[in-house]
Amino acid sequence: MYNLSHLYVAAHQNEMLNLASLERLAKKPSVKRPSLVAKAAKSVWSLLSGPAERPMSLPKLDNYPYRG
Repeated sequence: MYNLSHLYVAAHQNEMLNLASLERLAKKPSVKRPSLVAKAAKSVWSLLSGPAERPMSLPKLDNYPYRG
């Protein structure tokens, strides 16, 4: 069985651990993430403007057996 002093020390340690975890959560820097709408708009814009900036390279069909 625990002495009364052991119970007091354990309760004090639990209280200190809880306070420390709350301080860590309060000091945690917020990470700024781009919104999903902005990310989707950027990907659509890159798809629309991609071929004009970077022309697609298509293979030449010289001596291709199945030309129409």
